[in-house]
Amino acid sequence: MSRRITAWLAVSAIALLATAPVHAFPDKPVRIIVPFPAGGVTDAMIRLLQAPVSADLGQPVIVENRPGAAGAIGARATLEAGADGYTIFMVNTGLVGITPYVQDNADIDFSQHFRAVAGLTSAPSVLLVNPEVPADSLPAFIDYAQAHPGRVNYAVAGRGAYSDLSTDLFARQAGLEMVAVPYQGNAPATIALLGNEVQMQLTILSSAMNGYIRDGRIKALGVATREPSPLVPGVPPIAETLPGFEAVVYTGIVAPAGVPDDVVRRLSDAFTSALANPELEQRLFDMGMESAALDAAAYDQRIASEIATFAPAVQAFVAQTP
Repeated sequence: MSRRITAWLAVSAIALLATAPVHAFPDKPVRIIVPFPAGGVTDAMIRLLQAPVSADLGQPVIVENRPGAAGAIGARATLEAGADGYTIFMVNTGLVGITPYVQDNADIDFSQHFRAVAGLTSAPSVLLVNPEVPADSLPAFIDYAQAHPGRVNYAVAGRGAYSDLSTDLFARQAGLEMVAVPYQGNAPATIALLGNEVQMQLTILSSAMNGYIRDGRIKALGVATREPSPLVPGVPPIAETLPGFEAVVYTGIVAPAGVPDDVVRRLSDAFTSALANPELEQRLFDMGMESAALDAAAYDQRIASEIATFAPAVQAFVAQTP
């Protein structure tokens, strides 16, 4: 083959490469790893977003449940899948602000291994007490607990869990000495509250809990937001008694740290656009949460704030753990 023909072929190949179409992200299905069991309210929420996000991206969105090890199994699976944006991870406040710092074997630091994609929803914690507690307001409960140090038990969904450390923050700010009683999840913790095995629980509400409140089987004394929450009408903010106190569970999407900026923007736009739908917002509200759409930059700030908020409780927990 002559040098002239060889050179022409080389130039032609370069031209073809230059004019070849570049596939825009995504050009195949996107997988969301959810570190919670199927069937729960968090799982139901992400599946509610599945269809509109898929329509926006033009590709199927697959939800894969990978529960276990307080979220570490799902986090590792996401990281192992690579940093191309086709495998992303659903998280909440506990996973980004608490779990990595209280588990010795977690080996995951969200500030280093992941980057924010989009904030999704928020759900406030509510302070609940058994009806036998002689207090019908938060100030009265604080007075009662201060007068009975070490005699008020509170339920937590596992030691080192979000409910444990958020209640610890509440107790520290209120100057209370109470006893944490761990349970394997919110359901048995609520049963314990109904039976007066524990006198208090600070947790996000389920449909069943709302029914217990309406029936008078549980008293709701405060919502852990700085302003009144439409999710629990008539229940005053804890911040009215303890200024600045807040314990709100946020959910969001993160991706491995190496995912390119343009891919993150595309994913972020798809999720925030889906959350702007009024019908979807109402369905979320009916599930006990509010739309809290945040783009990548704003959700990154939220994660940093959550880590900082729980840092004192995390440090205290680690210091007390053998």
